[in-house]
Amino acid sequence: MKKLKLFALGLVGATFLLTSCEDDAEENPNPVISVSEAVTGSTGTVTVAPNTQIELEWNARKEGTGAELKTFAVSMQGFNTISPVPTSEAGNDFPYSISNSDDDQYIDKIIVSAGANVGITTWSFTVTDKDGKTATATISVEVANATTPLATEVMGAFFHIQGTEHGAYDLMAGASVAAAGSDASKDMINTDAAGDPFTGSWMSGTGNNTTFVKASGFDYANATVESATAAYAAGTASSTVADPAAGDIYVAQLRGGTNYAVIMVTKVDPDDATSTGNKGKIEFDFKKN
Repeated sequence: MKKLKLFALGLVGATFLLTSCEDDAEENPNPVISVSEAVTGSTGTVTVAPNTQIELEWNARKEGTGAELKTFAVSMQGFNTISPVPTSEAGNDFPYSISNSDDDQYIDKIIVSAGANVGITTWSFTVTDKDGKTATATISVEVANATTPLATEVMGAFFHIQGTEHGAYDLMAGASVAAAGSDASKDMINTDAAGDPFTGSWMSGTGNNTTFVKASGFDYANATVESATAAYAAGTASSTVADPAAGDIYVAQLRGGTNYAVIMVTKVDPDDATSTGNKGKIEFDFKKN
């Protein structure tokens, strides 16, 4: 009987110890911290142009019955590290021995340049309480080359050169033009011969100087001046395009200058009867600067 009583007391004691440990863990939680880029509101990764001013803002606090905050540290690694860490907006240097006024909650920020180097820098912010418990929050700052979207989008079309409708197109004006017009304004002239089926093939006019590069896999939806320039430079330019098909993408350097158009062929219809005599029509969307 004594053994049973002792065993029962042991179970009670063990239960009390486990409950005490659980209560202690609940009563002494870790501190918590969050961080964001104050201008954009970004919390995970913020992407900015080189040398953009950023504001990294944090909110560190003790949680419930947790111990008061003691120290705060800032570190970074990546392409645009800074040493020493800049003084915060509140005038604190790091590591910061948290003052009594901040030991329940410490809100502050660092205002700094993102840097000139293209790449990612990860900032880490760590708060430690008086029990030695810590919490860390990170934010990544990606510096990327500035881009210029090709914001102007136009739907274009032209017909069989030997038909009754316009057989050429002016990319600068965003309009079809008659074959009888000035060659200088014809960036795309259909080259199909009278009586032949319409293929949509084209060339630029004499003295027009517009040239084209086929850009397979080009991201038309997110086209920029920079991506168009790079795609054009990576290809072999020609004043002629043969047998375009729906889905083909061409980058045009307009009239030998610094403006570009990204052309996405949407339809080649040799049976379109809008133009009589010689049937056929090509349709395309294009973006330009």
